[in-house]
Amino acid sequence: MTRGLRVLAVAAAGIVGAAALLGAYALKRAPHGEADVRVITHGERVDIQAHAVPGKYTVFDFYAVWCPPCRALSPALERLASRNTGKLAIRKVDIVDWTMPVAEQYGIEELPYLVLFDGNGRKLAVGEAVFDELDRLFGADALDVSRATEKPSTSAM
Repeated sequence: MTRGLRVLAVAAAGIVGAAALLGAYALKRAPHGEADVRVITHGERVDIQAHAVPGKYTVFDFYAVWCPPCRALSPALERLASRNTGKLAIRKVDIVDWTMPVAEQYGIEELPYLVLFDGNGRKLAVGEAVFDELDRLFGADALDVSRATEKPSTSAM
């Protein structure tokens, strides 16, 4: 076997090995579907209960584009929804700014602000308690949601 053929054989074996590893990784990953995420208002009053999705837990995410913690939380909620397409819907409520009617309607004083409804349209949790409920309901899948808004620890050395 010539040197060129040996190099070609080693390269081909490397490609086959990489493809096998990638295939094994893809088989172990949990399937992800399209997340059920919709913006339901941009600052206007809205009856969130009317937007609760029957048969699914529904998280109402009150946010604003200018809010850094909201920008951190949003992708984590979307990942959770994509891992749980049959059980979870996210409905986003853009408050736009503090003067908008929806902020007054729900008494929103800080962002992000979450409200969780069950599949029967009953309110389960509001504010910080939503994180605990998501952890209870979705376990490890909800871990990055809880971490998204955690403040960095400032432990003394």
